[in-house]
Amino acid sequence: MAPGGKEWLPDRCITTWTSRFSMTQYSDSPDKISLWNSKALRRLRALLVLAAIPTGNATAADATQAPTGILRAAYIVANVAQARHDPVTGTFTGVVADITRELGRKANVSVTIMPLPTAASVLDAVKNGSADIGFVAPNRDRSGVLFSQTYVLVQQSALVRADSPLASVKDLDRPGRTIGVNTDDTVGVWLQQHLNFAKVLATSDYTMQEPFRWLREGIVDAFAGGRQRLASRAGNEPELRMLPDNLFGVAQSIAVPSNRPERLALINTALDAMRDDGFLADSVRRSGIDGLTVAPAEMSKP
Repeated sequence: MAPGGKEWLPDRCITTWTSRFSMTQYSDSPDKISLWNSKALRRLRALLVLAAIPTGNATAADATQAPTGILRAAYIVANVAQARHDPVTGTFTGVVADITRELGRKANVSVTIMPLPTAASVLDAVKNGSADIGFVAPNRDRSGVLFSQTYVLVQQSALVRADSPLASVKDLDRPGRTIGVNTDDTVGVWLQQHLNFAKVLATSDYTMQEPFRWLREGIVDAFAGGRQRLASRAGNEPELRMLPDNLFGVAQSIAVPSNRPERLALINTALDAMRDDGFLADSVRRSGIDGLTVAPAEMSKP
């Protein structure tokens, strides 16, 4: 729209301008007027038309969300409840990918998604500025970052040997039992806070080779983690089984640098809208992740 709300018609404007240009500049010579149709001037006219076309509804890129012009989002590569990466096509799918693209659309910027090995590496990327946002479980004791509201919950359970007497997560906390976890995984912190009798043993092996060996050799009685992550890793391990119930749901939020509260405010507003209009529910459903649920509205405040 032109100023005053009138419709902007670039072709008409340029035609009018060029006609006036021809008549005023070359009114003394019909031959000169014909120069307007020359090859060079036709090129000029085309350029003027392109320059006159307005941007319509486009808005300026949001430097608050993406100061480099690209929204850079980091997530934990082993957490399939967050996202999956197709190595052939390079495509990312899942809730993290959906949210990142929606934030990019709202900010009028392109996006890039960065899989990193651990939660600590995601938070480091946010703090050192190599990522604008990071998808992690919130830990209010972490310095240098601010956390958004909770948008989804990732249910945590445990793997046991197929011949294990354990039938429920309620059977885990017994004297003499050991529960394995991955280093920096939120379930390990939760277990340390809630177990009265069982011990926790951590490994940095997110490939699950060592955890599976621990289970087979009886080094641990169970190995706890995200339900979908464990199930996807144990799919070809017939000697292992998943307990049928869950320990708790790990909150998932978005981290931003601690000196960017305005970015956090925009993200929280966007997450409110995604919850209210069904965007998050649709994304969770498309992901097909077992044990992934939209966080209830009462958890919408950081």
